[in-house]
This record gives sequence, structure tokens and C-alpha cells, in this order.
Amino acid sequence: MDNSELFKWLAIASPIFSGVIVGIVSHTLSNRSKRIELLYQHKIPAFQEIYKILTDYKFELESNVYDSEFLESNPDSKGSLETVSLLNNAYIRNSIYLNKKSRQAIMDLVGKIHFMCSFQLTALQENFKIQKPPYVEMTIEVNKVIEILYKDLNIK
Repeated sequence: MDNSELFKWLAIASPIFSGVIVGIVSHTLSNRSKRIELLYQHKIPAFQEIYKILTDYKFELESNVYDSEFLESNPDSKGSLETVSLLNNAYIRNSIYLNKKSRQAIMDLVGKIHFMCSFQLTALQENFKIQKPPYVEMTIEVNKVIEILYKDLNIK
């Protein structure tokens, strides 16, 4: 086989090889983008559900921090116990769409809210006034979890 015949075969085979390679690469990238798109379609509602629970709890904590006779209390506010139940249920439903760091942050927050429930119950039984720092610290923890969730979505 001389050079001219080799070039003829290469002229025929190279478009076929390049077409196969382009097809495989585009198929792989297309499947990957579809998986990412599907993940985000489910991840955003999961984020919204958890975010709503966290912001409602944060507003409740902030109303306790700035407790004043001039501020109205929200009649729909949930206590720490109901919040931990809602957050736990939302976590169970949506944990598949969260990354490891987000799941760990939410579980740590659930533990801290359980501690807050115990603290509030002890305060009620002992009849002493709860100081504002636990509420401030808890608000900071909720903000940290919200930031981690935003990073999970690649928004912030």
C-alpha cells in the first residue's frame, strides 16, 4: 500500500472516526447536563421548603431577641418543638437533593434546636427569665445553615 492509497483510506475513515467521537462526547455531555437539570428541578423546591422553615424560625427567634411591648407577636409563630419537627420532616423528604455539607449542617441545627427546646422547657419549669444570648446564637446558627444551603445551590 503506497502513500496515495493510505491517504485515500484516511480521507474516508477520518470523518467516520471524528463523527463517532463527536457523537460519543456530545451524548455524554448531553446526558450529564440532563442529569444536572433534573437535579436542580428537584433541588430548588427542596431548598425553598427548608428555607421557609428556617426563615420562619429565624423571625421567631428575632422577635424573642427584640421582645418589646411595641412589637406585635406573630399569631402564626411556631415554637422550637414544632419547628424541629417541620425541619426534620423536610430534611427526610429532601435529603437526597442536598450535598453532604448541607445535610450535616441541617442535622447539627436540629440538635441545637432540640437543646433550645430543653432550655425553654427548663426555663418554664424553673420560672426564670430566658436571657437573649441563646436566641441571638441560635439566629446566627440558622443564618449559617441558610448560607450553606445557598452555596449548595451555587447561588452565593
